[in-house]
Amino acid sequence: MRIRQSILVLFFASFILLLSSYSQLFAGSSFKLQKGNILVYGHNLNEGDIGVPGLVFINKRGIFKTGRTWREIISRGQVNPSSHSWVSRYGSVTFNNFGKDFPDGGMNEAGLFIWAMNEEADYPKNDSLPKLNQKNWTQYILDNFSTTEEAIRSAYEFEIDGWSWHFFVGDAEGNTAAIAFINGEVVVHTGDEMPVPALFNSPYDREMELLKYFRGFGGEYEPDEKDPNVPRFVRTAVMIDNFNKGDDPVEYGFYMLKTLRIYDEPEWSVLFDARDRNVYFHTRENPERKVLVLDEIDFSNTEPAQVMNIAIRYKGNVLSLFEPYSKSIMYNFIKNELLPVLPRDFYTHGDLSGNEFTDRIVSHTDSYTDSANHFFKGTWRNITLVTENELNFSLKFEVVGSAVTAFILQSANDENYEVDNLQMIGRQFCFTFQTKSGKILEVKGHINDDKMHVQLFGIEDFYGEYTLKRAN
Repeated sequence: MRIRQSILVLFFASFILLLSSYSQLFAGSSFKLQKGNILVYGHNLNEGDIGVPGLVFINKRGIFKTGRTWREIISRGQVNPSSHSWVSRYGSVTFNNFGKDFPDGGMNEAGLFIWAMNEEADYPKNDSLPKLNQKNWTQYILDNFSTTEEAIRSAYEFEIDGWSWHFFVGDAEGNTAAIAFINGEVVVHTGDEMPVPALFNSPYDREMELLKYFRGFGGEYEPDEKDPNVPRFVRTAVMIDNFNKGDDPVEYGFYMLKTLRIYDEPEWSVLFDARDRNVYFHTRENPERKVLVLDEIDFSNTEPAQVMNIAIRYKGNVLSLFEPYSKSIMYNFIKNELLPVLPRDFYTHGDLSGNEFTDRIVSHTDSYTDSANHFFKGTWRNITLVTENELNFSLKFEVVGSAVTAFILQSANDENYEVDNLQMIGRQFCFTFQTKSGKILEVKGHINDDKMHVQLFGIEDFYGEYTLKRAN
């Protein structure tokens, strides 16, 4: 017990230093393993044998959300609030240790992977951009995008706050990027500028500088993949080169994660198989391997988000062990598992007590179900002058809790269509629907007070622009 207490004391002191100088006590490792039809993304969370608590979330598509900044969460006056809102297009599996929609990383059903690692960051300031905390921005990317290119573009579209992170991103095609924030600028490495698809706790350029000193990459030092004196980036480059098509990608991926450990066994080790669509993970406290099969998960919004403690003692498929998310689950986790390993200075510098901090984290999702925020809800009728070649239709948005569904109501033939692929970012939205004859149509639009302006597209046709007005 005395040894355990000493470790926690050292952790608290180091954590405070982290917040001010962003040291590398919290070491992360992310990489891509790709060959032929094999595509695996891996991540280690190394935190010095602390016992990091965490929750695994199954997040649903079609959920209305409002953003949060970190200053808003921890300051008594909720300074610098976010006004950004969206409706999630994709479901996802994420690994969180703070709260719902505050993940460290994960993958969505479209195969987009993102994970964060601690590194010096100087987030750009731009008052004209919407604001999000860096964890909330991670969830925003998983909720809305399917490609690395989209994730990169998003980095320029927000003023991000929080502590220092940089990000490893990869999509279902294997396109990767390292996204960092250096000297108030977004710095991205991707494509040919990212020859080694991996990221740790140093700027990507610095990792490449060190790589050139090792044999096989231009230098003379022996790059032994098991030698802890060799940088993790270099060892990862070697292991990626040594991977063969005949190797089991999951077993090889976990071998890489074990080889890249720091201090002791990693707190969390996670693999996403983007081709077989499986998620594998284990923790230091419970090394039995668990799996989630993405194609077995119902990502629709007919049921609440699902959640499971990452440290649950089980081996194998854990889908049946998830339970519906509730604020009480989140409250008990923050109060009993997270706060005991957080230094008080983490939240008291915002002048909040532990109970107040917990309430802020737990209640930030209340705005999702607040009808005052559902500016899109109701029936919108076409008020455009309709000719015989144009369509007379209405668009209806329904909200139950935070779950959003939309319908096309066509009065001419009395047909209704539930929409697919609904995505709403701010007041811009798009979706698709399929007619009974099998034709796929796309609707794009934006809402301006009580008017909605939409464009209707076919696969190769444009069916015109329409103005709709809120009917109720």
